[in-house]
Amino acid sequence: MAQKSDVDRLIREALKAEGVEGLDLSAEPGLPDMVTEIFRGRMWWVGACMMANILACTILAIICGVQFFRTDAMPDMIRWGAGFFFCTNVVIGCKLWYWMQVERISMIREIKRVELMVAHLAKEQRDRT
Repeated sequence: MAQKSDVDRLIREALKAEGVEGLDLSAEPGLPDMVTEIFRGRMWWVGACMMANILACTILAIICGVQFFRTDAMPDMIRWGAGFFFCTNVVIGCKLWYWMQVERISMIREIKRVELMVAHLAKEQRDRT
């Protein structure tokens, strides 16, 4: 079975042979570009709210963790521990949402790339007939 890089190389060679211009498969954005792309769409404010929520809950989780170890009373330990648990779960949930959005944007990019290839092939087929 061919490796992924071999398949990518074969696709690039086939597209060059067909004269497809403007389709650069190697122009995959890096991680910083993918992470900041959430703030470029129509729903940028949701991403900003999630990042603010992550920051606030991380700070609260640190405060709850410190206070948990500073207290000696069992009811206070339970309260601070529950606060820490809640804040860390919120942070985990927000980060999961965030990375699912990064994956969604990446998937949309791939679908558009396939649509472009199909449109090119359809145009080429019309030109032959």
